[in-house]
Amino acid sequence: MVAIVKNVDRPGLGIAMMLSGIAGFAVMDAIIKWLTADYSVIQIAALRSWFGLPLLMLFALRGGGVAQLKTGRPLVHVGRFGLVLGLTLTFFYALSQMKLVDAIAISFAAPIFITALSVPLLKESVGRHRWLAVGAGFVGVVVMLRPGFGVFQPAALVVLLSVVFYALLMITTRAYSNRENSATLMVYPQLGMTLTGLVAAPFFWISPSMGDLALFAVAGVFGSVGVMCITHAFRFAPAAAVAPFEYSALIWATLIGFVVWGDLPDAITLAGAAIIVASGLYIFYRETRKPAPAQPRLTSMSPDDPGP
Repeated sequence: MVAIVKNVDRPGLGIAMMLSGIAGFAVMDAIIKWLTADYSVIQIAALRSWFGLPLLMLFALRGGGVAQLKTGRPLVHVGRFGLVLGLTLTFFYALSQMKLVDAIAISFAAPIFITALSVPLLKESVGRHRWLAVGAGFVGVVVMLRPGFGVFQPAALVVLLSVVFYALLMITTRAYSNRENSATLMVYPQLGMTLTGLVAAPFFWISPSMGDLALFAVAGVFGSVGVMCITHAFRFAPAAAVAPFEYSALIWATLIGFVVWGDLPDAITLAGAAIIVASGLYIFYRETRKPAPAQPRLTSMSPDDPGP
């Protein structure tokens, strides 16, 4: 079963919600990068889930209660939890090693990987226009990685690994959105993260100060609020109107990175990011040219993820 959400034609509000959600994720990522200086990524992932899950569950279960969590596909949710775990740990580690803006810019490759992987995994048809965009996007990735120039960062490959995890997660969301309640797709991976944190975090535990504990709480809340805002963005406006504003993350990452760490992206990073963004926007444009299905628009809420 899929949650069918009544949509409201308010594109201005939808865009505002998308911008707010992306800003929320950027703040969360910046806090996580700050905390990686003193805490392990496992403890950070655990505490972020502990603080974020209650708010996320309230949002996911509103109206229908816990009955919405009924599922006949437990193995699917176990697999999706594994993807969220891989995504979280790899992206958090990359944040500890890279500039915030560099990590987020490379994560923009997600639509390219989703398009490429949808062919073998979902048997979707991708025309030559989108394949050309995929190829151009990978050129942008190579530009940002800049192999052979003596400034290559191994952590950049970790970001790409997190992008693969994210792409696979979104593909499973697409595959099961018509067979699973949207609440199960959103809640179970985060519930798994919370339980895993209870088991694993004590082995890496460093008692946080009150100030750091507050930062953990803010990161968890901002992550959940980001999910809520983006979900409502697609409710208030068509995807074609709001999805391109996801790339505003680069602006937020640049501003926060400069204010907090004095970091600015260099010309090569900006050039690679521009190629990736252009490729992603073109892929999205080609997607919107597909014939729309004759049914109500469905809202498939993706899990509260940390990056791409």
